[in-house]
Amino acid sequence: MDRVALVATAWFAVWIVGGWQIGGLLLIPGTGALCGFVLALLTVFAWPWVLPRRIDDWMHDPHV
Repeated sequence: MDRVALVATAWFAVWIVGGWQIGGLLLIPGTGALCGFVLALLTVFAWPWVLPRRIDDWMHDPHV
């Protein structure tokens, strides 16, 4: 699997599961997962500021 795709999958999974858990606490489980997905879409552009430099270098290093 491509490294960027692996990080993207993890990014979306964390947001979706987080939204699902918060939705479960608020007794609206399906809506929480959907909101988590939408937040993942909206925040995917924040990778350069959120991800540690080491992960960003690993994703883009052609020699690894």
